[in-house]
Amino acid sequence: MASLDEKWKAVDNFKSIVVDRERDVVRVTKELYDLHSNREQLRGVTSSCNYRLTIPFAPHMFGSGKTTFCHNYLELVRRFGDTFLSKFASDPSRRAFLEKLKRASMLYVNLRELEPTRPIEENRNLEWAVYYLLYRSACNQMGLPFMKPDEAYRHIPLYPSFLIPELRKTLGIPSDQYLLIAFDEVGVFDTKATFFELEKNDKGVVRPYNDFFGIISQLCKEPDLFFIVVGKSKGLSIKNDVAFGLSRVILHFISLSPLDASSIVEFLEKSLLKTPTQVPVCNVLCSSSFSVNELADSLLECTGGVPGLLTRAVNMLLNYIIARNQPFISKEECLTCMNDYDFRRICAEPFVERILNLDEDRKSVFDLLLMMALFRIPFQVDDILTSESFLYDAVTEMGLYRYPIDQNTFQVLIPKVFVVIFKKDPSISSLEKILLGSLDVEPVDCFFYSKCRVFEGIVALRLVLMLSSKNRNELRELLCQLSPIWKQMKLPISSVSSIHYMKSVVSSRETRSESNKSRRTFASTEWNKIIRETLYLETIYIPLDATSHSPDIIFQLQSPVEPKVLTVGVACKGRWRSEGIGWSDIIDEAKKFLDPVYDQVLSSAMDYHHCMLIIVSTKLSLNVSNELGNQSRCYSSGMFIGNDSFKVPDNCELVILCERDVQMLIDEEILNGLERAFHVPHNPTFLNLGLKLLHKVRNSFLSWQ
Repeated sequence: MASLDEKWKAVDNFKSIVVDRERDVVRVTKELYDLHSNREQLRGVTSSCNYRLTIPFAPHMFGSGKTTFCHNYLELVRRFGDTFLSKFASDPSRRAFLEKLKRASMLYVNLRELEPTRPIEENRNLEWAVYYLLYRSACNQMGLPFMKPDEAYRHIPLYPSFLIPELRKTLGIPSDQYLLIAFDEVGVFDTKATFFELEKNDKGVVRPYNDFFGIISQLCKEPDLFFIVVGKSKGLSIKNDVAFGLSRVILHFISLSPLDASSIVEFLEKSLLKTPTQVPVCNVLCSSSFSVNELADSLLECTGGVPGLLTRAVNMLLNYIIARNQPFISKEECLTCMNDYDFRRICAEPFVERILNLDEDRKSVFDLLLMMALFRIPFQVDDILTSESFLYDAVTEMGLYRYPIDQNTFQVLIPKVFVVIFKKDPSISSLEKILLGSLDVEPVDCFFYSKCRVFEGIVALRLVLMLSSKNRNELRELLCQLSPIWKQMKLPISSVSSIHYMKSVVSSRETRSESNKSRRTFASTEWNKIIRETLYLETIYIPLDATSHSPDIIFQLQSPVEPKVLTVGVACKGRWRSEGIGWSDIIDEAKKFLDPVYDQVLSSAMDYHHCMLIIVSTKLSLNVSNELGNQSRCYSSGMFIGNDSFKVPDNCELVILCERDVQMLIDEEILNGLERAFHVPHNPTFLNLGLKLLHKVRNSFLSWQ
């Protein structure tokens, strides 16, 4: 039998293609054209001075496709010339520029090779080090020998007008052909800045990126020369005008978004094995009973669509399938492989090094970013995290990913494959463990952008944190007074289980739109599977009813001293229905959860299995409030509710929290903040909650860690 390392070896088995980069190509091409049409301003030939040099820049983390985009940009320009770039080329000057760009040459320069270079008197001069690296890279690209530094320095003086002709001569291109220079690994200046004599500002602070982009700004005055810069960096901000003062250079951030399901399908169909037959990857991995669409959904679930992660996961799956000589026969079999601990560990290891070695300031906001990823809370490009940093930059520095919603709005993306490694980190807090566990079991397309979804998540986290806390709190004492089962559980619990956030079942199936504002729902067969996997028990059938909702949250608690397991469903209802929820709503919830759980699980399970449904509502109807006497109440096994129209099954309880006691779970200030943030009454589209409100939510969690 193969060892684990052999089973999940990430051997490079196929030649991948670049997909889903149309928007990035268009934006970069526009920036290059702006440089082309305004170069005379840079040279000081014209009196106009309204153009500020803009360089396309990708600061994303490992695996986001930075280097691949650099290498393939000109090929993509040629591929999209008559399609996605046709609108850009609608006027004659742009069309002429595009035609010439299609024939451009590229010089790829890896800044990891940058080092102080002789002659001695210039050995700490950054400009000469960059010039020599450009020259040496051109020679290496053409397979030519290159001059030693001393000889090159005598031959290539420190002026662009000497360097660029030498590069063109080495590359074998004429003086009027476009030359695109792609600088990769710009993040070396985070560590190599001390190797060079650099300019200091009026406060005595060295900013190496100012010096580097200052060199580029001078080179950009040369005709028919263009630049793209990519790389991981802590020193470059999305608001780089702060770092550059009056800013000789503006950085245009290339989005390089993760791939969606349809793009992954294209990736799988067009990427070919590195064999003489060049079989499409999907033909090797998929059988007749397992479609490429199902494979794409599985990979999206595991990798979040991050290109580097996706490629590594596909290579690992190919190695496994080729070794056993049999394709996957179902989505479940494929997901079982990708959910294997060692698969995830080996797949994720190269990608998570940065976040595991964060400084304390950055680690302190990890839980905040986990919340944003879990609840699908968007953020704006100019959202300020602290007085010295933007949220956008914090995501980049921590090694996480962003999913763009539009040019200025993003979501935090944490691929599920990362979770197993993060959870092993001994510095992870109990709140972060719960968030990671929930992120791991929650389907990728679970949340709408709505206050109800966020409300449910806040309630669930507060509930589990309060129940597992060793500190005395009113809610736990209230539940012990109301419920015999809670009292028998003898909380605090010994461990905190993951919380499963569930999408309500509706009659239609929705797909994620191009704007990323609508999410697919679960069909009845998927719902059964989710319930079964969450409870680790037998299949439970939840009746499909388009007018009612199943529990929003489901999780399990284990007693620390008694052999008791309590499965808890939480239905969050409330303020956003003006008339409040009535008995018919409560009975619908009970019938859709307590009845099937009892009939299909508890009736044949051991006596220590119990089930409870908690109704959390910020607004009860007048009839319900009057019957409860404005108090929380627990209905135990055998009791009737709603004019005897529903009987609570054996080993089950129904708890209805009154409006006053709900505030133990979610502060009034937070509730009001949610209502202000999402002021559209029915299934609102997203609005930014704002970091101020999110910090309040986070602090409410931390108080119960």
